[in-house]
Amino acid sequence: MAESLVGEVCAWFETPAAQGMTQAERLVLVVVAERSNKKTRQMWAYKGDGKTLTEVIAARVGVEVDSLTKVFRRLAARGLEVRVPIATNSRGEPVFAVRGRASDYVLPELPASVELPPPRAKPGPPSGQ
Repeated sequence: MAESLVGEVCAWFETPAAQGMTQAERLVLVVVAERSNKKTRQMWAYKGDGKTLTEVIAARVGVEVDSLTKVFRRLAARGLEVRVPIATNSRGEPVFAVRGRASDYVLPELPASVELPPPRAKPGPPSGQ
């Protein structure tokens, strides 16, 4: 267990960079930190788990595995990519999961500030109505 990484994450939650984070986003960072190697920041699996790291994160955060993708994307939008890419697709975008291969996670360096992308405009009614 990497108590110092958990402490780092918890202290970072008090910074302006962490404003507006959901509970799920916060918990994902804590769970990854709790299981990460202090030097490499790579999340570890334990033999006794009987689960993938994705299943461990989902269980501790209290969400379904499928819901984690949304949480991971929101973290990535903040510059906090916890997923380790395993390949790139034909458009050059990172691929984080493929059937038959367990995903890996890493605790990213926590930025002093973040610039969130602007919110997407919601589509309104068609013009002329």
